[in-house]
Amino acid sequence: MFKKFLAVALSATMVLSLSACGKSDKSSAVSVDTDYGTVKLASYKGLTAYEDDSKVTDSELQSAIDSDLSKHAKTETIKKGKVEKDSTVVFDFEGKIEVNGKKVKFDGGSAQDSTADIAKSTVNGSPMIDGFVDALKGHKVGDKFTKKLKFPKTYTQTTTVNKKSIKLANKPVWFTYTIKSLQKTTTPELTDAFVKENYKTEGLSSVKSYKEYQKKELKYNKIMNQVWQNYFTKCKVSKYNKDYLDKYSKEVESQIVAQYSSYGVTDIKTYLQACNLSEDDWNKQLKDSVKSKIVIYAIAKQEKIDVDKLYKDEGDAFAKKNYGSDIKTLTKSYGEDTVKETVELNLIVTKIRDVICENIEMKKGAAPTTKAPETTAATTEKTETTAAETTK
Repeated sequence: MFKKFLAVALSATMVLSLSACGKSDKSSAVSVDTDYGTVKLASYKGLTAYEDDSKVTDSELQSAIDSDLSKHAKTETIKKGKVEKDSTVVFDFEGKIEVNGKKVKFDGGSAQDSTADIAKSTVNGSPMIDGFVDALKGHKVGDKFTKKLKFPKTYTQTTTVNKKSIKLANKPVWFTYTIKSLQKTTTPELTDAFVKENYKTEGLSSVKSYKEYQKKELKYNKIMNQVWQNYFTKCKVSKYNKDYLDKYSKEVESQIVAQYSSYGVTDIKTYLQACNLSEDDWNKQLKDSVKSKIVIYAIAKQEKIDVDKLYKDEGDAFAKKNYGSDIKTLTKSYGEDTVKETVELNLIVTKIRDVICENIEMKKGAAPTTKAPETTAATTEKTETTAAETTK
């Protein structure tokens, strides 16, 4: 969902939130004011990363390329044809069980516009009971038919019929299917033409330049994994913008209640109870999220990044690539403030990531590890943990 504005923006290259070894003591911290608060910003140039931990393997590069190509895949709806072993099928279904000699519908047994991947034997990405997906094979678009199946003995869900709870385990079930269409997804090949069409903003025009770009992205994210959290901890917020902190807190609470209302969550207190989380811990998480934004904007200010110009020049291209629509279209659905805040923050994160990585102090080898303390109960096999794992 687009509105996960801070989560999306921070997770994009945050990657930024894992513990690691880094240093920022080459110059003293400086106090920086932002619209979201004031921070004593530690030096972000000359942080330490390690060559072995920053290397990008051929398989990692290929995985990133495959993932990117799949994002550019196009899906075509087909209104004629037969369901084959590798088909993707859009269909409706209605399930009935027998109660007191009558077939009746049951909770969760019906759905419309579901998508079945025949090869993976899943519906909407999830496995179904044995025979459910296979029942579609061989049928044609437009077919309506019923298949008798059986819930597994280990099935744990129940349903309510006439105010009576009924166990579904090992119970016969009749599913009526209506096949509405087939889908064909075409994934583009990596060619110069693909690069020119989709990476004009980045100035790329060939497969070679595209691979170099993807490799750099992977390497920079690995570097940020190593240095960010340690650096982030060294930055100390002296003042939060109370109005923004309150606004952000309300927005997060609203999203949580909307997402988990079906589980009995009516406000933030019931959510915290369900998560076994104290109010102090929750408030700290909120402040850390806002602190991330303060630090990001503080670095942008120090680097003299013209945020408004950046958004104006690159916002549309970023939105189309990552959200499938331009700024104007997204604004109609989510509002101007949310769209601007999301896209702007993502753009800034990428810019400051590049600044940090281009000014890194790269050391040979891998980051030092810390030996776990030995005890008399320890086996002869020795184990080592990283500083990050110890912190966790």
